Amino acid sequence: MKIRLREPTIAFLFLLPAFIGVIVFYYYQIVQTGIYSLHNLQHTADWQTQPFVWFKNYATVFRSTYFWQSLRFTVYFTVMATALELAVGLGMAMATFWVSRWLGGILRAIIVMPWVIPPIINAMIWRWLFHADVGLFGYILVSLGLADKPPLFLTEPVLAVHSVIFADVWKNSSIMAIFLLGGLAAIPADIYDAAKVDGARSWFRFRKVTLPMLLPTILVALLFRGIDALRTFDLIYGLTGGGPGTVTETLSSFAYKYYFTYGKFGLGSAYAIVVFAIIVGLAVIYLSRIRRNLRFKE
Repeated sequence: MKIRLREPTIAFLFLLPAFIGVIVFYYYQIVQTGIYSLHNLQHTADWQTQPFVWFKNYATVFRSTYFWQSLRFTVYFTVMATALELAVGLGMAMATFWVSRWLGGILRAIIVMPWVIPPIINAMIWRWLFHADVGLFGYILVSLGLADKPPLFLTEPVLAVHSVIFADVWKNSSIMAIFLLGGLAAIPADIYDAAKVDGARSWFRFRKVTLPMLLPTILVALLFRGIDALRTFDLIYGLTGGGPGTVTETLSSFAYKYYFTYGKFGLGSAYAIVVFAIIVGLAVIYLSRIRRNLRFKE
């Protein structure tokens, strides 16, 4: 006897392993972290034998000046890095899209190269470039007479903050460009042809045709990059370690230190849940605003 399965059932069976993987490796970890955050865990993860403290760890988080400092830096880092990546990525996408096919292929391969470098390797490369004694940037500035001595890129607070942003922009502008290239390819060529027939110049076509048609892609790209920037850890860990002091400490790196460096598993878990809640909350608000704006434009 043959069993006939409908298409939705077949699709569900194919997706079932992925669903199980997400539940086991993602949602289970969130629930477990939430349980840890409600217990006073010091150098142990055995929550069943440790005191249940309700929301005391969360109160400690919100009373911490270091939390608010890391939150301010995380927001500043996210806004600056994402905005610059959008500008640079849009420029790269436009430059790549309007050239011949073979040259465009070469440029796209070059653009993708920074993004495929592992984050921790990228951080170590920039750590060498910014090094005060042997760094290439300091050597160039001194050689050109722009500085008397190599700047302390990673130990002077203002320079450290913007050095981290610069390194992130260099790596992730490429993925922004790839997003926008897909959006540019989806714009019908007939619209550009009609604009040219009407005598529209390049700048006018960019403002009145390209940007409006590219807006949905831009909004989605900003969402993905914004979420990724909010949870940045690898770059901070490898480049500055959160220093000097805690100036470049992000929410994720701060939660990591409490959990793995200080051994405060309960408090570190509370930090992690707060970071998760902030990211999810901002993503939900952003998505709701995107829907309203796109419906209004339609």
